Amino acid sequence: MGKHIVVDGDKVKGTDKHNVAGTGTISGPPGTAPYSGIADFDYAGKMTNALSDFVKIDGKAAAIVSSKSSLDPGETAPPTGKHAGLNGSNFTPPTPTPIPTTINITDPVGTGVPGSAAGSGFVTIDGVKVLLDGDAIDTCDGLNIPGNSTVTSSQQDFVSCSE
Repeated sequence: MGKHIVVDGDKVKGTDKHNVAGTGTISGPPGTAPYSGIADFDYAGKMTNALSDFVKIDGKAAAIVSSKSSLDPGETAPPTGKHAGLNGSNFTPPTPTPIPTTINITDPVGTGVPGSAAGSGFVTIDGVKVLLDGDAIDTCDGLNIPGNSTVTSSQQDFVSCSE
């Protein structure tokens, strides 16, 4: 069976590593200490930009390998956004104890692009490969780690492509 073609609004999920910096509360003078390191952040977004303006599937623009994803609204907003400084995990080195006061991502945040191996080897739109369910997306990882996220076709379930 083939893979479904990705369209506008299909979900992109994964984990980015970002450079972070801030301050933490410490016991003893001066009460705070600078912090810089690396942390993991959940990427929750959708395919939203540079979609095909020529092909629509069930009224939604098809995604191609030059399309881009963006984070869902609120994902970068503290205190609850999963792509906001204090909501990182696996901080390296560990954050100051007991609790960091401020941590901010110092890299660009938000956009994802299909990975170099993404797209159909068979179906193209105006000469550009269509994006398929399960293709790797290089999201806004500050360390440039490729393929850190994946797109899932969920907005349409009847147009697929054999690979």
